[in-house]
Amino acid sequence: MLGPLSSKFGNNKVIQAVVQGCIDTVPVTIGVSLITILINLPISSWKHFLLATNIYNAGQQATNVTLSLLPIYLIVTVSNAYSQKIGMKGMSGVVISIASFLILIPSQLKVGKNTITALTDSYLGSKGIFLAMVVGILITYLYGKLMHSKLRINLPDSVPPMVANSLASSIPAVVILSSVFVIKVLFLFTSKGNLFDSFNAIIQTPLMTLGTSPAAYILFSLICNLLWFFGVHPASLTGFYTPVVISAIVANMQAFNTGKALPYGAFMVVYLVANLGGFGGTLGFCCSLLLAKSKKYKELRKVLIIPNLFNINEPIIFGVPLVMNPVYFLPMILSQPVAALIGWGIYNVVKFNINPAFQLGFPWVTPPIITAFAEGGIIFALIIIFAVAIHFVFYYPFFKYDDNKAFEIENK
Repeated sequence: MLGPLSSKFGNNKVIQAVVQGCIDTVPVTIGVSLITILINLPISSWKHFLLATNIYNAGQQATNVTLSLLPIYLIVTVSNAYSQKIGMKGMSGVVISIASFLILIPSQLKVGKNTITALTDSYLGSKGIFLAMVVGILITYLYGKLMHSKLRINLPDSVPPMVANSLASSIPAVVILSSVFVIKVLFLFTSKGNLFDSFNAIIQTPLMTLGTSPAAYILFSLICNLLWFFGVHPASLTGFYTPVVISAIVANMQAFNTGKALPYGAFMVVYLVANLGGFGGTLGFCCSLLLAKSKKYKELRKVLIIPNLFNINEPIIFGVPLVMNPVYFLPMILSQPVAALIGWGIYNVVKFNINPAFQLGFPWVTPPIITAFAEGGIIFALIIIFAVAIHFVFYYPFFKYDDNKAFEIENK
């Protein structure tokens, strides 16, 4: 039942477009995170130099404005990805999606006694990510439907394709943008006064509260481990969680840049520990391989350990195999959730500073202990080492049994 359900999620065009859209923004977020890392290096002389030359303020401005505009990037990338999924050509759907999002943003701000037109980060940054994705998908879908309806203007072949394509989308654009404006007006009469605040109150805030709960992610990792045991790649479900993770990281970076407490510090600790070495907690299996006495596992450790240090564990899952192997059912399912639960407890007891920029600044194949040390210093690195030890404790008794069986067969 879980396999077909997760496959259905993974093959859904909307989810695929959202995941692809988030991936397409990674170069920007990595670039910004590197600026954040550079201007926040814990070196006193470097810090004084940056402050004296005003470079620190310039760096903060660069990161703040870039992160604030992340919803705009997501409108482009998600809309473009979904356009390709449904067979739409050209960028008209993307442009109309951007225009729709901008229409919906409250842009009248009071400054003293004056009213100015401006975009505020109250409706951008982490607060606008979910709505940007929704608008990108819905507007692109509606545009595609209208372009295949009788509202499309069909011009003779004598009209140049460039002109014909732009004119063909005119009526769908008018219909969509007019409808978006009507929605904006209707929300003026609600208690929140605009779509953004209403959406955040009803959908985004509850979703983020639930999704960024460490307990919820620990449960999610357990489900992913269960799927992995039955051979279903967790990527079919992790895409569903991507918007929550991106929003949490961006919110943490914005708070970090302004010197505020991280709103999702505990979640990011649990997130890193729960993804340690890939789903299944296979670093514990790798540690067990170091104590192998059978020729089979001595040979396997030569090719399995190094990839897993870089969070690649498919060779272990399918090479040993761990998939559908009843010997390793319990450690594969439980080692990561238990380690994440203990890591969460340690974070609550021993509070330590986290630089969330490293969460985006390092690629996913970076060894977890390096990411942890860069993010939270020696304390976070020790938590990762302790988590690996927990994985080992779970795996070793079952590995020893399996290794002894292999050794006996080899020596018959």
